Amino acid sequence: MLRMLIIVLLLLPTTSKADQGLKISCLNMKYVVIGRKHDPLKFTMQAVGLEYFDEEKDKLVMIEANNLDIGENQVTARFADYELGFQMIVFAGETEPTMTMSKYDYKNKKFLEHYKCDVETGNIE
Repeated sequence: MLRMLIIVLLLLPTTSKADQGLKISCLNMKYVVIGRKHDPLKFTMQAVGLEYFDEEKDKLVMIEANNLDIGENQVTARFADYELGFQMIVFAGETEPTMTMSKYDYKNKKFLEHYKCDVETGNIE
């Protein structure tokens, strides 16, 4: 009887659930305007934090949620020399908000780059 129960449990289909998150792909606005092609910056935002691929370290890096500055319509990740600020804004003449990302040099108090981001919700595994 015990063998039969174990066999039944092993043969039952299992479903696994993944966390809901955001897959973010950002293009530099300067390059979009002049029509220059380049690879987008990609991020994954989850309940546990913000994940991105660090090309210098050649690996995925997770910035934990407790190390992010999270507001109502913005999330900021701070690095050694700059910070990345993700925010939802409504451009003039539009009705739907758009996610943008800004790279800010907080040591020299100036913005370095601005990005327009595409956001896709989905299950993050």
